[in-house]
Amino acid sequence: MKENSGFDFNQAYAAIKEQAEAEGITTKDGYDTIVEDYINASLGDGVLSVDEDSEAIIEELRSMWPEYEKNINIH
Repeated sequence: MKENSGFDFNQAYAAIKEQAEAEGITTKDGYDTIVEDYINASLGDGVLSVDEDSEAIIEELRSMWPEYEKNINIH
């Protein structure tokens, strides 16, 4: 995925992963909710522009669930 102006995909995933771990998220639905909340907050903060395809970014971040899931039991 290409970088969006002011939006760093890797930083977003790291923040989402950190929040999900802190909240003890162990389900895809819980993870997806955190992804949506993060993107909505990014839109509200102006980090992500309304001109950018936030739905595509949400889908890309949701697709990271298997990566998060395989590391759940490590912590």
